[in-house]
Amino acid sequence: MQHEPAARLIQALKRTGRRRIPLDQLRKEFAAACPELAEQADRRSRLAQLLQSAAASGEIVLPLGKRSWDRTGGMPLPGFVVLAGPTPPRIPAVAPGYSWHPLLGFAASERNRLRLEAARCINEWLKSDPDLSLNVPIKERSLEIFGDEKRLDRLRAGSDHLFGRLSLLSLGCRICPIPLPFEAGPAAALGKPILIVENNDTWVSFSMWNRSAARLSAVAYAGGGHAKSLAYDETFIDELIGRLQAQALYYFGDIDPAGLRIASRAAQRRAWRLALPLQPAPSLYTWLLEHGTRTPLEGNERVADEDLAWLPPDIRSSVTALFASKQRVPQEALGTRVLMSAHVSDWT
Repeated sequence: MQHEPAARLIQALKRTGRRRIPLDQLRKEFAAACPELAEQADRRSRLAQLLQSAAASGEIVLPLGKRSWDRTGGMPLPGFVVLAGPTPPRIPAVAPGYSWHPLLGFAASERNRLRLEAARCINEWLKSDPDLSLNVPIKERSLEIFGDEKRLDRLRAGSDHLFGRLSLLSLGCRICPIPLPFEAGPAAALGKPILIVENNDTWVSFSMWNRSAARLSAVAYAGGGHAKSLAYDETFIDELIGRLQAQALYYFGDIDPAGLRIASRAAQRRAWRLALPLQPAPSLYTWLLEHGTRTPLEGNERVADEDLAWLPPDIRSSVTALFASKQRVPQEALGTRVLMSAHVSDWT
């Protein structure tokens, strides 16, 4: 086969200004550059041969995957080709002999280019002698260092350290948990327990009751099991405990498998972190079992043993019997009317 038609085709492809050229355009350029071949009955084979010749000479790169080839008739044709070009010299992320700040000395042995580039940005910022006396939110610091408010959050990968070595504290910043909606109790309730309530309406009733009862340092809203629920917000609980000097943390929700799961899994996560335990509010759950309105338990969800074990021992058998009868008790039964009229001795 003559090489001259292949050269003409390559020149035509280069004039497109594209590096990746799809098969439809390959056919058009082939027809324009090599009409004497494109008008032949075996034009598909002719094009395939030209492309193979160009690939062999290093002018183009053919796709490797089988799915990238058109095999609908005769000789296979690539779904696209990539024009080969000179590979530009790769500029090192960090020049030889680059000076690292003491906090980032470990980065000298880093080989991952993306991590190294991120470390260099942080290093240049540290070398500017920034004021680290004020601990700021992580997104504010990230914007200051990278011009991207989310970059530090991505680099930390769920940890409070970057690259597993550099603490956020050393950069004068902190992770800010998503706030959990809450209403603080009166000043007289400072230091008393915090109650987290599963559903919005019950949260409103307890907050209103607590304004005069002053039995709780705060009433917080867990999110009702929605996507933005307790598991998403719970790290804010620790801040709330510190602010209000609370010595105990209670939870009150629906008596159904979903309600128990939300609470018990949050309690488990807090136990793993050795945080203040999340306990069931025993008197509230007992009142709900004894006086609450029972409604049908829909669906086939069953309560897990570990979720049931989170409840006080003296009501577990009653809850098991409740679920066996395909019933549940929504917490809204213990609402404003009950709270305002009943003699409340100890809700927790």
